[in-house]
Amino acid sequence: HDRFRMKLAVSLLRSAARNFRYCPAARPNTLANCLRASSLVLQRNLIDMPRKRTGTAPPPLESEPTSPVSAVPAVRSGLPVASVVKIFTVASKPNYMLPWQMCRQEAYTGSGFVIKGRRIITNAHVVSNFTTVRVRRHGGESKWPARVVCINHTCDLAMLEVDDDGFWKDLPSLQITQDVPQLDEKVMVIGYPMGGDTISVTRGVVSRVTTLNYDDIKYQPQHSPQLLAVQIDAAINSGNSGGPVFRENGSVIGVAFSGYAGAADNIGYIIPTPVLNNFVETVDRDGASKGVSDLGFRYELCENPSMRKKLKMVKKQTGVHVIRVSPLGACHDILTPGDVVLAINDRNIANDGTINFRQDERVGLQHAISSLPLGLECQLKVLRDGKEQTVTATAQRSSFLVPAYREPGEMPSYLIVGGVIFTPLTSGLMELCIDDLNDEAWEASRKDKKAPEQQVIVMIAILSHPINHGYTITRIPRLSRCNGVQVNSMGELKALVDKADSFIHFETSIGKNIIFDAAECRAVEAEILKTHAIPAACSPDLLAEANGKTEVSDGAPPAKTAKTTRSKRRK
Repeated sequence: HDRFRMKLAVSLLRSAARNFRYCPAARPNTLANCLRASSLVLQRNLIDMPRKRTGTAPPPLESEPTSPVSAVPAVRSGLPVASVVKIFTVASKPNYMLPWQMCRQEAYTGSGFVIKGRRIITNAHVVSNFTTVRVRRHGGESKWPARVVCINHTCDLAMLEVDDDGFWKDLPSLQITQDVPQLDEKVMVIGYPMGGDTISVTRGVVSRVTTLNYDDIKYQPQHSPQLLAVQIDAAINSGNSGGPVFRENGSVIGVAFSGYAGAADNIGYIIPTPVLNNFVETVDRDGASKGVSDLGFRYELCENPSMRKKLKMVKKQTGVHVIRVSPLGACHDILTPGDVVLAINDRNIANDGTINFRQDERVGLQHAISSLPLGLECQLKVLRDGKEQTVTATAQRSSFLVPAYREPGEMPSYLIVGGVIFTPLTSGLMELCIDDLNDEAWEASRKDKKAPEQQVIVMIAILSHPINHGYTITRIPRLSRCNGVQVNSMGELKALVDKADSFIHFETSIGKNIIFDAAECRAVEAEILKTHAIPAACSPDLLAEANGKTEVSDGAPPAKTAKTTRSKRRK
């Protein structure tokens, strides 16, 4: 009996040790629970012994306790996963150094979710430069073709539609809240991140409410608007982009769009519902959504006492000092450098450039501007020469000298003259050749746009041919003049080249000259194109403009109505 009890004790302890090692859920429990579970296993083994010898059924066991050791927790029901879809994008963007060509195709995935009206919301960068877009339902096996209705890169949101009725069968839409979640409020991120093909659920809390620049470009325009953003500590990885973020009650409070890739951990950002609702309402009203509201003025903070004294600000007055006003902005004839903006729509601006958000929270004053619906008038309280006055401005989109994004289906403009390739400077081109860009061209790209058709024209390459022997480009220069005339757009450049009768004389902004005989230049054009396998001497938009079909473009495509058609196009 003693020997039997010792063997039994050793068996129980070994079983408890195995449970403790291989069942992490058992570690917080007491050793007694582990031993009890082990004893039941041993009891079953001992009772099985007579059955193995005699073939008789063993007596029934006592009921096993429900504990983390012996019971597997049930999967939580009610998760709103049915309305979260996986997005498959095949994309191709232009080769900006050879602007008549496209780069090789890329394939990537993202997340999205269903809203009312049989529409899908995702991030703009998920479908940017798309060629084809397909979506797959949770638990589904088919990838359904989707149509891109609208892309707004400034707020990083896009809207898709699926025309096939079979996709929408028994597919519920999600409810979007109107408010911004509170600090430390629990949130849940659902999507299809890297690491697997099935849906993923992560949880966390709201860490911060702030304003951010959503632009996902390496070289941003000089004055891009900042929008409200919510920081959370739930994991947001590549592939989560465009997926919904929920409250505990299942309502949508934002769209996942960025994970912090720096040295810090547990930092992710979501687009809150005020920005999302503004996007959806704009699409419903106008059929499209491009950009966000901006007032077009630059400012500096008024925290220094000497600055406030010079600006004639009394102790109770706070605000920001206007240092520059965009010539095409909403306030170009309303504000002047030297003004102090004290409030926007009765929201007082502090000397550090913040406004009251809620309770004891503050955010940047850009939130008061970017949250305005386009076309809405707003009241500005201004201090000018020591006197307060109220002025009215209408919110409108920003207009940048260097376009930040390529619209769907849009190809870069280009013109080839004597083998010299001219093209407008864009963010896509700058990302490729920033190290080779001339300093003066870089400075020109940071200036304000003064006319709707104004562009920065650069020479990106010289295609080898005897006609351009002796001409070289070491760093990409900006074109200043053609035949003595200031060049402001690609349309003007083509017109000047076409009407040249004797010589075509190009002058760069740093004083370098390239001169061709006009007749000889036209005579060798076909030869140059054939040698380098180029379809045409200029882009289709310049041909159409020369034929009087379109006006000079400012880098943006013509306005579209209602739904955009399916056309050419990250995480």
